[in-house]
Amino acid sequence: MGHYVIRVKGTLSSDLTDAFPSLAADSEPAQTVLHGYLDDQAALAGILNHLDMLGVDILEVMQVPPTRPPKSA
Repeated sequence: MGHYVIRVKGTLSSDLTDAFPSLAADSEPAQTVLHGYLDDQAALAGILNHLDMLGVDILEVMQVPPTRPPKSA
């Protein structure tokens, strides 16, 4: 399981981002950033394959290191 960020070219419509309920979508100028926790590599591969089938250009995929909550005093 890990937190992933997938940056794609263009602004995806809500219909397209709704196809990925496990990921949040943030629009940036000329890009959309999908991000969220995925169970395993198979889940990531499924999303990347789905984006490819939709004709979406994938610009970047990265796994974000887990952040630790601050220790309470």
